[in-house]
Amino acid sequence: MTLSDVTLLGKKILVGVIVTIVPFVIIAGGLWLGQRLLTDHPSAKQAVVKPVKPQVS
Repeated sequence: MTLSDVTLLGKKILVGVIVTIVPFVIIAGGLWLGQRLLTDHPSAKQAVVKPVKPQVS
């Protein structure tokens, strides 16, 4: 095996890994975005209310 054979084999392995990982990243990103858009966040919609001290007369 020559050096060019090893580099070619390395490039093919790298392309195979990238071709395998990219669809998983796209699917995981889509699922995460869908969950983020469809999940109701009640804490974000509530107004912050400070307690009022009763006045002593």
